[in-house]
Amino acid sequence: MDALIIEVLDRFGKVKTRHRVESFPCKIGRDFSNNIILDDTYISPNHITIEQSENSFLLQDNESMNGVYNVHPFKKLDSLAIENNSRIRIGHTDIRFNFTDHNVKETLKDRDVPSQLAMLVSNVFVLPIVWFIFCAAFMIDSFIEETGLITFQKLLSETLPLLIFIIIWALIWATISKVVTHRFYFIFHAIWVSCLTIASTILDNFSKYFEFSFSISGSAYIISLISSIVITSLLFYGHLHYSTTLTAIKSKYISITTSIVIIGMIEIFSLLNATEFSNTPRYSSVIKPPMFILAPASTIDDFFAGTTNIKDNIDEELQNTTSSLINKAINN
Repeated sequence: MDALIIEVLDRFGKVKTRHRVESFPCKIGRDFSNNIILDDTYISPNHITIEQSENSFLLQDNESMNGVYNVHPFKKLDSLAIENNSRIRIGHTDIRFNFTDHNVKETLKDRDVPSQLAMLVSNVFVLPIVWFIFCAAFMIDSFIEETGLITFQKLLSETLPLLIFIIIWALIWATISKVVTHRFYFIFHAIWVSCLTIASTILDNFSKYFEFSFSISGSAYIISLISSIVITSLLFYGHLHYSTTLTAIKSKYISITTSIVIIGMIEIFSLLNATEFSNTPRYSSVIKPPMFILAPASTIDDFFAGTTNIKDNIDEELQNTTSSLINKAINN
C-alpha cells in the first residue's frame, strides 16, 4: 500500500473532496502548513497526523481541543489503525479512508441521456409558450362551462390564481431539486405541471363529451377518475425524477402509490359528504351540439320506465321526513 485515499464528506455522507496521499507523514487541520486543510472552526490548527509503517497506516490525535471520534461505533480515539473504509469525525467534519485497491461500485447506465423531449421541457423559451397555451385553454374551458354573464376580466380572474399556484408549486419542487441535486430545475417543473394541467382539462372535457355522445351513464366519472390517477402519477414522477436521486423504479412506485392515496381520500370524503338526493345534476349542465350524439335515441316511455325507483325513493324519504317532524312536534 503506497497510497491512501482520504475523502472529506458532507453532512449527507457524500464525498465533497477526495485526496490521494502518497507521502507521509500527512498532517490534517486548519493551519495552512497542513497537507490537507479543512475549513472547520471546530478543528484544531494541527488536528491529526497520519503515519505509514510498512503495510499499515496509523492515525494519531495531536492533542486537539475537540478530539477524534470513530463513527462506527461512535467513540473517542487517541489513535487508530486505519482500515479500508474507516470513518472518523474531527470537529464537524467526517473523513473516510480507503486504500487504492478499494472496489468501486459498478458503473450505472445513464438514465438521464438528454433527449429532444427532455431538452424541450427544459427550454426557457418554451415556458412562456406553454403558459400562454395553458391560459388560453383554461379560459376557453371556463367560457364553455360558464352559464352566466361572461367577461374577459372574469375569465382572467379565474385563470391568474391557478397560474400563480403553478408558479409556487414549481418553485417548491425547484427548491427541493436545489437542496438534493444542487440544480434549480424551475423551468422543467413549471413546464411539467403546466402541460399536465392542460392535459387534465382536455381529458375532463373529453369524458363529458364521451358520456354525452354514447349516453353511458357514469362513464365521465370513471374516465375522470382514471385520468386523474394517471396524470397525478405522471406529475409526481416527473418532479421526483428531477428533484431526487431515486431510481426510476422507486420513483414510479412512489408516484403511483401517492396518486392512488390522494385520489382515493378525495373520493372517500366526497362519498361521506354526499347526500342521497341532490339538486346538482351528475352530468355536465353545458349544452352540447347535437352532432356529438352517437347513441341511438330513447323513447319517452323508456325514460319514465327508469324513474319508478326514483319515485319510490322520494316517497320513502318524504314519509321519513314527515314522521320525523311529527315526532319532534309531539315531543316538544
